[in-house]
Amino acid sequence: MIQSGRPLRPARTPAVAMRRSDPIVQWFAAASIAFMVLFNIALISLDVASIPIRGVLAVGLLALFGVLWPGELQRAISRHSLVMVLAGALAAIGAFASLVNGAQMQIVFRTILEVHIQAIVTLLFATMAAQLAGPRASVIAIVSATAVTVFIAALQFAGLEAAWSLRGMLGTIQDHALQDDSSFINRRPMGVSFSPIHLSTQASLAFTAYAGLRFWEGGRQSTPTGIDAKIIVALALLIAASIICATRSPILGAAIFLVLYMTRHGNALWVMLMLVAGLALYVASPAILEFMQGSEHRVLRVGDNSSSGRLTLATFGMLLFLDNPLGYGFDFVSQQHWGRYWQELYRLPSAGVVREAELHNYVINMLTTYGVGLLLVAPVIFTLLRRGQGYLLAFVPYIIHILFHNSGPFWNDTLIWFVIGALSAMPAASPARDTREPRLVRVGRTFVRS
Repeated sequence: MIQSGRPLRPARTPAVAMRRSDPIVQWFAAASIAFMVLFNIALISLDVASIPIRGVLAVGLLALFGVLWPGELQRAISRHSLVMVLAGALAAIGAFASLVNGAQMQIVFRTILEVHIQAIVTLLFATMAAQLAGPRASVIAIVSATAVTVFIAALQFAGLEAAWSLRGMLGTIQDHALQDDSSFINRRPMGVSFSPIHLSTQASLAFTAYAGLRFWEGGRQSTPTGIDAKIIVALALLIAASIICATRSPILGAAIFLVLYMTRHGNALWVMLMLVAGLALYVASPAILEFMQGSEHRVLRVGDNSSSGRLTLATFGMLLFLDNPLGYGFDFVSQQHWGRYWQELYRLPSAGVVREAELHNYVINMLTTYGVGLLLVAPVIFTLLRRGQGYLLAFVPYIIHILFHNSGPFWNDTLIWFVIGALSAMPAASPARDTREPRLVRVGRTFVRS
């Protein structure tokens, strides 16, 4: 969901000269992005009097950037006006569904503040910082901050106790009850992220940011580019990170991305090799499945409760939605409703999962929370997707991942706004624009562009 004044598509003509900031400003903006991304990774639950510190920091940095560079704030608001409309509409729809279902006003206000308003604040700050730092620097900041948690997860995977002690210390600071966290108890690597699933989400988004940058840089070339080896390397690193934290959905997303990417950018030889590889996998699939079912590593298992229960959770979610199409609102907890549907669910695989787990599907979570009111914002969503279609391919691993977990835009995910901010700072070509490079002049204590 990327908003700009024109379609954000990697251009095939020479790009417009980009606005350049003072080097100190660029470094400060990029460092701000890296700091906020790492804070949202490592200390996402830190709060004081139930006020999330990450939100306070985002507001403070947005205010600081807005005072120093008011023109950049105006540009950020203009770029993302439709996202702001979407956030406001979702807040209104969710509030209505919540009140209809008897939710307390305190819960409604807190959710709007922590989800919808915080998303807008974070997106505007991230966009301003990316505009000042430049697309490459902002993507490097996102990827570098994410690499920290992946590296620590690798140390945990290798059995380094100090890496686990660091995660334990961060959990204590945030009052995260790690003694009840099965991933921590079972030593499933998570780096400094809240959980292995959060780590997978963050790694998927880091790949999205980097692949989007490569698409944009390739699109600025005068001649079309073929397969980008750096994107393939980044995809391999995403798969490695997923194996480390034992999460399967990004690997599936990476495979789908690879097929689409090769089909779109590869030549006939690549397509033929993919068809041969697919046929070989089909022939070998019985032996592969037998091996995977007997494997001890979670990534290679296909018959455990987590994977077999996904269909049951999806069925449960759709039953909930059909029974209450208006949505259940912000205080909805699916586990509290399983009893009414047990007769329909108990014969399904791993049926007991409905008593213990959330729905594990971003789309179904949004449907059960906001209900059919989502149809009201569908035109806005389609418009945003159309304007950002040049980068949609880069989101494929992330999209597949959130279809199996409880994260996504406006749902347990803040890093998405940093990625969208960075992508929106990648301008498309426009010959009608003035290509002269603007000067940075100082008026009083405020930096403005002439």
